[in-house]
Amino acid sequence: MMGTLVVLTGTSGSGKTTTCLEFVSRREDLWLHFGADIFLSKLTPRKFIDGGPRSGDGVHMVPDDPNDPEGPAHLDLGRYGAGMLHAMHEMIAAAVRAGQNMIIDHITTMNPPLLEDCVRVLRHVPVLFVALRPPQEILAARIDSRLPEIVKVLGPEHGKKANDGTKRVSRYMAREIFSHDCFDLVLDTGVLRPPQVCDAISARLSEGPGSAFETLARKFSW
Repeated sequence: MMGTLVVLTGTSGSGKTTTCLEFVSRREDLWLHFGADIFLSKLTPRKFIDGGPRSGDGVHMVPDDPNDPEGPAHLDLGRYGAGMLHAMHEMIAAAVRAGQNMIIDHITTMNPPLLEDCVRVLRHVPVLFVALRPPQEILAARIDSRLPEIVKVLGPEHGKKANDGTKRVSRYMAREIFSHDCFDLVLDTGVLRPPQVCDAISARLSEGPGSAFETLARKFSW
């Protein structure tokens, strides 16, 4: 018997990791927490991730305009990047087919096509596609609230630069993740606290898996 998968998406600062941790701790049945953050921070060598010396071969952010390095930026997958993330999707599919319930945090961008690969691999398992979408001004405030800790590590100048970079990434993610409206559940984490978010997800799960991935598969014309 297959397990159930919750794919949780949203920008930086939307509360994905907090929600996943709260969800698995509140459930009486067993749920595993996995996803992009864990995969890239724990399973992938740091040198292939944004800022590392080999990040151009892996997963990294690049400016939209090479002549404006501080301007808008987007995610780029080097020669290993797409294969790495495809492998992550296959690992998740294997676990769910083996009977494990999983909640994953993910960055389901249309460009690069992370969402398309995710749907292609996972559309045949029971999946609920959930988006966390607080207002952009709340996201900016949450990112700014982390600045003092960043400054302690990087110093004022580099700390502010890193913080501004995170804001640019957040705006990019919002554009790419929400360029469609095909989700099973959208929750405003600017209003809802983590326990309320988890209750809403559990309530929707009680109705059965979602249909968003099947709808997206048709949009991708497979």
